[in-house]
Amino acid sequence: MEPDPITEPQTGKPRHWLIWFCVSVCGLCLILLAFSWYATELNRPPDNFPSGTEITIAPGTSVRAITETLQAARVIRSATLLYVLLSWSHDPTTIKASTYRFNEPLSTTDVAERLMEGDYESTLVRITHIEGERVRQLAARLSETLPEFDAEAFVTLAEPHEGTLFPDTYLVPPTFTSDDVFTLLTETYRTTLAPHQAAIDSHPLSESDIITLASIVEREANDPDSKRMVAGILLSRISIGMPLQADASIEYTLNKPLSQLTPADLTIDTPYNTYLYRGLPPTPIGNPGLDAILAVLNPTESPYLFYITGNDGVFYYAETYTEHQRNIERYLR
Repeated sequence: MEPDPITEPQTGKPRHWLIWFCVSVCGLCLILLAFSWYATELNRPPDNFPSGTEITIAPGTSVRAITETLQAARVIRSATLLYVLLSWSHDPTTIKASTYRFNEPLSTTDVAERLMEGDYESTLVRITHIEGERVRQLAARLSETLPEFDAEAFVTLAEPHEGTLFPDTYLVPPTFTSDDVFTLLTETYRTTLAPHQAAIDSHPLSESDIITLASIVEREANDPDSKRMVAGILLSRISIGMPLQADASIEYTLNKPLSQLTPADLTIDTPYNTYLYRGLPPTPIGNPGLDAILAVLNPTESPYLFYITGNDGVFYYAETYTEHQRNIERYLR
């Protein structure tokens, strides 16, 4: 029987796995330290921070576009860091569209907070052009807000373009003149309608007639669904040669609220009386918003020819005049 081989005890053999583990941990720590230092540097305000500058963020601007705009304006060092902060630490959909004034250098995290809280500190003036509002109504309000705004000059300039002064909320310098306001509203109209130009060009009505009908729809209906339904009914009336019979056009002529119109008012002889004259009135009766314009471009098709808004604010539709009279008795009296 052969003796068992003698084996040497293995002592002092390097434990390679432990060495590699230590090296890896140290390397990771160095990477984290370097990243932390780099992020801290990026978070600092730029050395050439433009104190006193104003940055406008328009409604619908993407988070990426916002961050790039602020970096280009030297408000922040890194668009990427701000993008990460807004996307991971906040809800980007709550960014407040407005004009922000940066009076002193801010860190990127502070800029992110400003954007989320809507802390504007802007010297700009907020003006609102209400959907359906007429040029004269707008002029009267702006003359109380803008020191250098000339109401009469604005009416003279803008009234021939009634319907194409786009309703929205704008932030403008307090030095804005009537010319400035006119240019802003008409350019916004053209920019807003540009994506829908193909639909406008292919519509049976001309663009001016589309806007005229939309201005009536704006005053006759009150939400996107009712606007599409009313637009469909009015287009059906036009197609069969039926008078539009829209109270809103009488309101425009007499400058009276719809609620104050009387049966006698419906007999006044004016081309804006769509009870007496078939077709559209000569011009828009106000400045419609996008929903009303889109309602004319994409109306709801239905068998109805009549509609009323009941005392409860609900729309009621009818196919025949007899049904229409029944709705009036039931919902308006």
